[in-house]
Amino acid sequence: MQIFYHSEININDNDLIISDSEHHHLNKVLRKKINDKIYLTNGNGYLFEATINNINSKSTHLKIINSNKKISMDYNLHIAIAPTKKIDRFELFLEKAIEIGVSSITPLICKYNERKSLNYTRLNKIAVSAMKQSLQTYLPNIEPIVSIKEFIESNQCKQKYIAHCKNSKKVNLSKIIKRKTNSSIIIGPEGGFTDDEISLAMDYNFIPVSLGNNRLRTETAGIASCQTFSDVNNK
Repeated sequence: MQIFYHSEININDNDLIISDSEHHHLNKVLRKKINDKIYLTNGNGYLFEATINNINSKSTHLKIINSNKKISMDYNLHIAIAPTKKIDRFELFLEKAIEIGVSSITPLICKYNERKSLNYTRLNKIAVSAMKQSLQTYLPNIEPIVSIKEFIESNQCKQKYIAHCKNSKKVNLSKIIKRKTNSSIIIGPEGGFTDDEISLAMDYNFIPVSLGNNRLRTETAGIASCQTFSDVNNK
């Protein structure tokens, strides 16, 4: 099974015209033909079944024959993470986090950030590709980049964690996660968090956590966090 993406498709549509990169993939890469069946999602949980009515050089015309809404994850995970200096490492995190399972991602600006701007068009393309690759129908939100202070002060999740490498009291993340709830975790920059950033998070009831005995890169810590939440919630 392979899933295609079209953000504007909805349950009331009977026909759909694809004229973007998905058309190219259908026509030039997969060599799909008239009457072939394909599946699409709008990123909001719906899976659409369609047949190809016509293909020309510029577009593919589809007939929608069925739709159903898939069940989302039974937990909500919001990861706030400082972008890495080398953008390919942050993109790797984004791709793998979505494949494993994440609801929202917020890039953070911390004191020791080495990157404070992002190409959201590229990030969204990577997110869509990861969603399709993992056969999911929900596209996670990639939020605008904000300061760590702003994220901490506005966060409304029931379970809140901050993962850091300081030599202070921490709990192993896998031992403290509460299943099937709304959670958020903060992952710091390559230079780590400052003491003030950790203190501020704790003032707002973020629990300091460890991801294991080894010191992890920022993108590895983000991926490990996703996997830990997935493991605990899918026991």
